[in-house]
Amino acid sequence: MDTSSSAHMRKKELREKMLALRRALSASMIKTMAVPLCDRICSMPEYRKARRIMAFLSMPGEADLDRWIQRALTDGKEIYIPMCLPERQMEAGRLKSLEDVTEGAFGLRALPEGYDVISPESIDLVLIPAVACGRDGSRLGMGAGYYDRFLPKVDYIRRIACVWDFQVVDSVPHEDLDQPVAAVVTEKRLIPTSRS
Repeated sequence: MDTSSSAHMRKKELREKMLALRRALSASMIKTMAVPLCDRICSMPEYRKARRIMAFLSMPGEADLDRWIQRALTDGKEIYIPMCLPERQMEAGRLKSLEDVTEGAFGLRALPEGYDVISPESIDLVLIPAVACGRDGSRLGMGAGYYDRFLPKVDYIRRIACVWDFQVVDSVPHEDLDQPVAAVVTEKRLIPTSRS
């Protein structure tokens, strides 16, 4: 087995394990953990300096940023969320209110048509979802590669993964095209990665 297929198999195993742990979270546990996660993001200097932030609308079990998004909008930040395009491409669409969202591709919450788009280069901070993150900056996503295609256009230091603390491991198996993050934020801590 070559290195690439070995990394692929190890990714698959880690993904299955972490998704099972996420599925085991109750709605009340998620709601409880979302409070310190929101506070931790808001206390980061990167957040205070940023004007245009790309975040994500969580899937079930994912680090829940809804509370934080509401607060960021109140703080006057411009919030953008990922919008899936054909050929596994992605763009950042402006979210003006959580009330505006509809159901989009893959059952994910999305924006109705007619949203404003910002270029990746103009984003001050990107909060990125992950299935698992390594302390070394490696990141395991859902496997479709949307973020790995989008992130090369965003300065490395502006990329911060948001996960629950149990999703942080020493290192995630990674391949050449996988995009690293500069830090990982959880409900318990902020971890500058070893690549920072």
